[in-house]
Amino acid sequence: ASGLAVAAVAVVGLVAALDALRGGPEALPPEVRGELVYSDPDCRRHAVRLPDLARRDFLTVGCGVFTRRDNLGVRDGEVAWFAYPVPGGTTTLLRNPDVREVAWLGSRRFAAALAGGSLTIWEGDRLLRVVARGSYRGLRASPTGRYFAGIGEAGLAVFDAKGRRLDLPEGHAVAWSPDERFAAVAGPSEVAIVPAGGGDPVARIPLSVADLDWQRG
Repeated sequence: ASGLAVAAVAVVGLVAALDALRGGPEALPPEVRGELVYSDPDCRRHAVRLPDLARRDFLTVGCGVFTRRDNLGVRDGEVAWFAYPVPGGTTTLLRNPDVREVAWLGSRRFAAALAGGSLTIWEGDRLLRVVARGSYRGLRASPTGRYFAGIGEAGLAVFDAKGRRLDLPEGHAVAWSPDERFAAVAGPSEVAIVPAGGGDPVARIPLSVADLDWQRG
């Protein structure tokens, strides 16, 4: 019973915070549209509609909610588009046993985290650039591959498709709007909505999230 009471208080607090944001000076600009789907710290799933912040809850549970928009992956040292059901026409782009994770950046280009500590960009089997040194995980890309991100030793790092580091707020997860104009960055107690190429937040939504995705809604 006490647990239910605590949960109820938390929900009331969240609703009040969202209501305050709706009418406050930091209300979202009308061009910020779609739906933020997110998991809370207990891995329960919810969604907030933009820009009016109407919330809905899901019965499903899961911490990871970010949606990949391609079939690019790594298996047995091969970076390939995997068509399912197997065999289904798998297309191999690169054979390199050091590749640990990848994120698609459009056409044959992709970002790859390598064993030994480097974040790289490739065009098929041709190395284009070493973006950063250090261990990276959780690679993800924007809908068309204009931007990508990974979690490094210093936290979330976001880059454009040429490998330039972008000035986005600190956080632990990021998702991009369907038109790639904005990014949502999850911090400890809020989600900051910022221009995708970097800059000051256009709004801050008081949400504690484990992961998030930005869908058309």
